Amino acid sequence: MSKANSKGVTQNVTHWMITRRGEQQCRRHLTALRSSLSRIGCATRARSHSKATMETASPSNKLTDTRASATNRLREATAGGWLYLFVTPDVSRPGNAASKLWRIDYRFHGRQKTYSIGPYGNGKDGTFSLADARRERDRAKDLLKDGKDPSIEKQLDKHRQAAARPFGQWADEWLAKKKVEKVKRGRIVAVRDPKTIEVIELRVGYIKNRFGKLCRQDIKRPDVLAFKRSSEAEGKLETRDRVRSICEQICDYADVEGDGYNPFRNLNGQMIANISTPRPGITEPRDVTRVFKLISAPRTRARFSDVVGLALRFDALTIPRPGMVNEMEWSEVDWDAKRWTIPATKMKTGWDHAVPLSRQALAILRSLQKLTGHRRYAFSCSKDAPLSNNTLNKRLRLLGIDTKTDHCAHGFRTTFSTLSHHEEIKDAKAWDGDVVELQLAHLDNSTVEELYKKHGPLALIGSRTKLMQHWADRIDHWLDPKKVMPIKRGAQA
Repeated sequence: MSKANSKGVTQNVTHWMITRRGEQQCRRHLTALRSSLSRIGCATRARSHSKATMETASPSNKLTDTRASATNRLREATAGGWLYLFVTPDVSRPGNAASKLWRIDYRFHGRQKTYSIGPYGNGKDGTFSLADARRERDRAKDLLKDGKDPSIEKQLDKHRQAAARPFGQWADEWLAKKKVEKVKRGRIVAVRDPKTIEVIELRVGYIKNRFGKLCRQDIKRPDVLAFKRSSEAEGKLETRDRVRSICEQICDYADVEGDGYNPFRNLNGQMIANISTPRPGITEPRDVTRVFKLISAPRTRARFSDVVGLALRFDALTIPRPGMVNEMEWSEVDWDAKRWTIPATKMKTGWDHAVPLSRQALAILRSLQKLTGHRRYAFSCSKDAPLSNNTLNKRLRLLGIDTKTDHCAHGFRTTFSTLSHHEEIKDAKAWDGDVVELQLAHLDNSTVEELYKKHGPLALIGSRTKLMQHWADRIDHWLDPKKVMPIKRGAQA
């Protein structure tokens, strides 16, 4: 062999030996690295399982109820997955378990999941023995074969069981929510008034007496129609409709599955129509004059210095809903601004409402302040409490006014609205419609609602102040035609 060839062979052998040695070293390093990663993974799994221990079941180490009650964690291999008892140690009592839960590990759509069967026990009080856990495991396997997720199906079962509660329980739960919330225009504004709650409780009582023991799905349309027609037979059409509305709301509240079943809907075709009539209110000038003279006449023998008479006259001057006058508080009156602000919690609209006070209205409040200024409620009689809802109408009846056909306390709003909308000055409309509607707190009109949202309770307050002073002057003119009722220019909005 030549010298050159001998040198090449030597170099190749040397290169092969170095490469071989390098492979062996790499393998040794790889083995060490895998061992380290394995130790790290075991430690991580141990921490994630709350330091619970695991013992694999085998023919010689068979899982029994006796061993399950004494062990930390057991696992039983099955053809469709793993059933095991997951035990969380009690830190305060070493050697004891804080909880023992049956679980199944499975894969669904490629994702590793865990199905919790329930706590280990003797099979009573919501616990599961080993036999019970195996049956649940087999059931879960059957669900997986059908392409269903056992965990999701368990949640659906809970919803179905909840929906199977008696209608009376749903009614109580619905009523409990209504007692603490009052939703107006999508906002929770206050706790409901006790009087309102009392009425709702009475109506819920009617519902529970008839349907309380039935489940929602067991209430059928013929039963509902029979219930409603019993109210029709007594002529209580308004009560019938109110109760039906509550039934519909409770049924919707109980529909946790979202199936839409509600036998209290769409019953108008089978029931007598309840044609509501507006509350009576006078609009003819002669009748208006007669009524205002009657309510303005002093009653020397009236009790409590005729607080009721003052409330009736104040109601006619300020045009709120009568209940607002009954519940008026001194803290709501701004003497400097000459304004009464009714809080949103009392208003039907759910918004604060500002009422400009005319000279005549302020005069009533000043005289009333001497009687009840030390109290919370302005119009209170024997005790510091609001007037009842029927007090003002009762006074009208005592004056000889039929509150069902002629005029009622709420009718002053009708009188004000009709006469203000139709009042003219030199063949021109005296008051802009939005000004009148804002003062009545009617937010049904989109323009009026936008004004309220943009400017709040003081929307168009200047024009409304002129309107209310003119209204009070107009009443004085009806009582004494010699008095002049000027209308200032710029009254229109």
